[in-house]
Amino acid sequence: MNTNKSVIFLFVYMSFQVCIAQQIENYTKGEIEIKVASFGYENPLTVGKVAEDGNIHFTWPEMNLDTIENSDMYMTSIQEMAGGSFCKDPDAVSSNDNAKLVKVDYIYVHKYGQRVGSIIPSTQKDQEHRKDQLGTTLYWVFSDSETSANTTCVEKTEWEGAYSFDKITTYDLQFSKGWNLVSTTLEEMEEWDNGTEKGSLPKIIKIKSVDKIPDSIHWYLNYWANDELLEKEQQLMILKPIAKVKYENWLPKKLGNLKRASFEIGKELERLPTTNNINMIFEKGQKTIDLTIVDCAANKEASSVFTLMEDMASRDWRDENETGYKSASKIGDKRVITDYDQKEAKTLITYNSNQRFTVKAEAINLTPEELWEQLKTLNLETLLED
Repeated sequence: MNTNKSVIFLFVYMSFQVCIAQQIENYTKGEIEIKVASFGYENPLTVGKVAEDGNIHFTWPEMNLDTIENSDMYMTSIQEMAGGSFCKDPDAVSSNDNAKLVKVDYIYVHKYGQRVGSIIPSTQKDQEHRKDQLGTTLYWVFSDSETSANTTCVEKTEWEGAYSFDKITTYDLQFSKGWNLVSTTLEEMEEWDNGTEKGSLPKIIKIKSVDKIPDSIHWYLNYWANDELLEKEQQLMILKPIAKVKYENWLPKKLGNLKRASFEIGKELERLPTTNNINMIFEKGQKTIDLTIVDCAANKEASSVFTLMEDMASRDWRDENETGYKSASKIGDKRVITDYDQKEAKTLITYNSNQRFTVKAEAINLTPEELWEQLKTLNLETLLED
């Protein structure tokens, strides 16, 4: 079975948890999908959406674990969920120890098929949930059958001269077949002070099944994507790639005062699986320029390289080393990344152009300033003419 198609489930949505009242405050990211990586990041499971107004709508799907390839890699048991082998409670009680469970630790948001952030439920407002602060967070568990566990785990925690106490974690888990909601609450901290240092540690934790999301829960959005760059990627994806014949008709015989020695259209590039490019070699005496122009249209990997370049070159920076430097700066109307090795007399300049091309120029026996003088003569506009 194809791994990319391994997550097979019935999109018959359950009435277990459809949350309309849950909301992210001051939300501005538009409608985005909610997904979980219960079976790996390559096969995310869609479990709802965030609406334009910030309302969270969960729609947890029914699943058959037997139809999901390698699902056993992601499964756990009720015993592991309730402390595992580290918990030595002689009065522990559990039922249906053979139940297959899948835990959801993180809830991600996706835009244009990319993971762009996460949402964190917590009673701690305006921050990601911290396990070293009092409060409650939530997670979800899928169970293929009814199962339960009640246990109390006691762990002796001590540091000579500072503290000695019992850390107590209680579990009250009652799972039905399907999706289940669990709350984790840090109820008490142990404060300590040894005269020179002081701090606090978790002391009492309660983990239990709940029927609904508590009213005290806030939703924190950890959004790490750059929306401007995401939009650029989407615009690149809808463009038509440059045809081979247009490269052939465009080929410059010279780059500045260097003559073209060879060229290749559709070169296999390292770490970039696209042949939508042209490579040219220009020479004059001991001076050489190896120039590659990649058309980043209609290719996901290439468009990602384009936006990565935009991000890396967006601000000025400079790193010096023993033989030269690497920097990002504005030269003329372009943001460029320069890698210069004075000892080896090698220069590499990379930049984006015309909202679709990534240009990479590797030169021998030319300084960055000299290489840029040659690159200024490059006319990419004609490649885009009808």
